[in-house]
Amino acid sequence: MLSAQPDTIVIGFGGFESVSISSSDPSSHPEATLDQSGYLPNENAASRFLSQAALGYNLNDIQDVANTGIEDWIDAQIAMPQPSNLTSIVQGYLDETFAALGTYDGASRYLFWEYAWWQYHMTNNDLLRQRVALALSEILVISENSPFGGTSFALANYYDILLSNAFGNYRDILQEVTYHPSMGVYLTYTGNPKTDVSQNRYPDENYAREVMQLFTIGLFELNNDGSRKLDENNEPIPTYDNDDISEFSKVFTGLTWSDGMYFFGGAPSDQSYLSDLVMWEEYHEPGEKHLLNGYTVVDRDPVDGKADINDALDNLFNHPNVGPFISKLLIQRLVTSNPSPAYIDRVASAFNDNGQGVRGDMAAVVKAILLDPVAISCDSGEDDTFGMLREPFIRYFHINKAFNSSTISGQHKNVMYSIEERFNQKPLSSPSVFNFFQSDYQPIGPVEEKGLVAPEFQITDSQTLTGWINGLYDWLINGYVVDIWDLYSNQPNTAYENDYPTLDFSPHAIYADDDELHVMLDKLNLILAQGRISDPTLEIIKNALMQYDNEDQEDRDRRVKLAIYLMMSSPEYLINR
Repeated sequence: MLSAQPDTIVIGFGGFESVSISSSDPSSHPEATLDQSGYLPNENAASRFLSQAALGYNLNDIQDVANTGIEDWIDAQIAMPQPSNLTSIVQGYLDETFAALGTYDGASRYLFWEYAWWQYHMTNNDLLRQRVALALSEILVISENSPFGGTSFALANYYDILLSNAFGNYRDILQEVTYHPSMGVYLTYTGNPKTDVSQNRYPDENYAREVMQLFTIGLFELNNDGSRKLDENNEPIPTYDNDDISEFSKVFTGLTWSDGMYFFGGAPSDQSYLSDLVMWEEYHEPGEKHLLNGYTVVDRDPVDGKADINDALDNLFNHPNVGPFISKLLIQRLVTSNPSPAYIDRVASAFNDNGQGVRGDMAAVVKAILLDPVAISCDSGEDDTFGMLREPFIRYFHINKAFNSSTISGQHKNVMYSIEERFNQKPLSSPSVFNFFQSDYQPIGPVEEKGLVAPEFQITDSQTLTGWINGLYDWLINGYVVDIWDLYSNQPNTAYENDYPTLDFSPHAIYADDDELHVMLDKLNLILAQGRISDPTLEIIKNALMQYDNEDQEDRDRRVKLAIYLMMSSPEYLINR
């Protein structure tokens, strides 16, 4: 009979419950010498982190994180000044049109937004800001599928709110979103007048409903860990009812265009979307407004609509639901579809107080999400309830970053038409205010049976799966990486022939020989899938590559492209853990 052997404890990799450690420096964190937080990430861990913290990245980015450390990299990204904005890029395309034609007539204004988004994201290195802004755009939704769909300023200027406030305060985001004309048009409260019973006219309730349901507190009262509070009958407690919607709708009256001569009517020009909505007091609902948790907006005399809105946004922002509600949505967009109550609680606590008494500090929330032990632990990657299906658009964008898409001109243009056609997804193109997919979506089968959710599967069907496979073929094999259309009517093709990008496969093609294919596949596995693609899958890919010629540079490039194609088609890549 064998005697029991003591457990082996691997110092520096967790599993040190029976070990105590102390330090003479009370401000230090000596436990970091035992857990994973005390060590720089290896390249696979750095790649895994970037898959949560960036829309796309390359080998240099991975090595930067590995050499810098995750927390220091986050701090550097938060401290990085925003390099530019989308509104100015849109204006640049208008100026280019005027320089060519002597007029703005004929400008393809509807595509300037897409061009601006692509140019910003392909040429700037504020990777974390970009990822958080996209996440916010899928929470505080507006869409080009709306009356302003052909107005690039409306979309670009709204997205600038999300970029500029990605590390700001959530209360400021609510303020700017509420006064932005794009949200006012999208949720129909621009030109929303006070009650007039004689005309059977009452305040529009759209924004009042969605600012509660989607942007702040959700449908049911929550504990700080995101679990629902229950009443005496063990039933969820609604956060608001129709009376609350009616009261909030009175608050969001009296707002209209800053450059409008009349209260009612549409935008006087495209430029109208660049200035906040203004309050016309004569159209704002007077009197008290009874809001949540017993709060009453006073009957101001004279009427002061902006003060009423400020009170209402404070009432929502300070509701205890906001921390867990918004924190869970952000965790789902960045890290995992099914965060544990403990994970939500830790992030919501950071939302409630950043450690310095500040509520709603987005920088603190983002750090709490990405530095949480669940996010960075190697163990999480082995948990089949952890992770998420990669969003189709993020997969596509990653191809361009991972293989250093470049142009002769230095300009990056992409209408993103074929992307949306294949996946039903590109920035600010949601079919409704409920985003491309809902946070609680459960596909039929094992996910539903286990009581889990998988939001991105709501846009995963035969069309989008086929679209992904066909898209990979077009981008990688055929080289049709982007869609470029005329900036203005009849623009000569020669004007933008240097804007077409090429992907750089050369660092991988040097390993295209049969006896070095394993090196190529390891590098691609690192950049694309954090090393998670299994040996059996890699062996299948290797055997497939060996069926292709390897006589010249074209053959070697073809082997690389096929390797990427097969790797990015695999379930091990598509599910990010």
